[in-house]
Amino acid sequence: MPNMVMNKTLIIHHINDIDNIPAMERWFVQHHCPEVMAQEPWLTRYVMFRVIPPAEGMKDMGFMNYRVHENFGLSVEGRRSLRGLMGMTPEPVENAMTVAIANVPAEPTEDFFGQEMNHAGKTFIRFVYMMSYPKGVSREEGEKWFLETFAPEACRLPGLLRFFSHKAYDKQYPPIPLPESGDGPEFVDVAEDNIFFHRWDRVCEMWFENNSAWTNAFIKNPPAWTVPAWASRKTFPFVEPGKDFVCTSLLERPDQNMLKHYDGCIF
Repeated sequence: MPNMVMNKTLIIHHINDIDNIPAMERWFVQHHCPEVMAQEPWLTRYVMFRVIPPAEGMKDMGFMNYRVHENFGLSVEGRRSLRGLMGMTPEPVENAMTVAIANVPAEPTEDFFGQEMNHAGKTFIRFVYMMSYPKGVSREEGEKWFLETFAPEACRLPGLLRFFSHKAYDKQYPPIPLPESGDGPEFVDVAEDNIFFHRWDRVCEMWFENNSAWTNAFIKNPPAWTVPAWASRKTFPFVEPGKDFVCTSLLERPDQNMLKHYDGCIF
């Protein structure tokens, strides 16, 4: 049997109008989460995090402000399609969210810094981001810069506690399994320029003690970055936020573990 690589589907949500949070929270709990859990035999973990307020400087980096879901399954090839299931309930508000999704190996492909951390140490925030190399830059060229130049320099960020990364699969997979026709479910915008179908090259996590520590590291006292020749900006993240880079900030513990604790829509 070939070596199986467990898959992690990382889903980062941005609420486009904060007034829609009550409607979206009800939709998630009453409709969307149970519909995802219909795939439970194919899911091994389904957890949800609330995004915390951004540190000073994060908003300018494509910060996504609402929720993060982590769905784990046995393999990316073995994800459950929607065949034979009820159709998913559309969002209650049109254009309520912007959503970025990446499928990556569940175990980080590189662990750069802070392996000695444990629960007896400092508390932390998780700075999570997805990035892609700009159009016209080969993945090989981008990876060479990331591994040989960026990662060693990032390890010198003041106050950095932890840094690891997941390299996306060489083969591009859709964010959710699509039918043979290629058409998505009703609630999905399949336009090519929609970030929902963007191909990400990397998912990274950097941990800091708090928001002030993050701002000190990236805004006030960053290392002397080596800017790649293909960069669209001279400072981190070097690529265009909202297009080739999105980020968010979490605490260490999910607020909901759906496969263990789902209790329906109860007020």
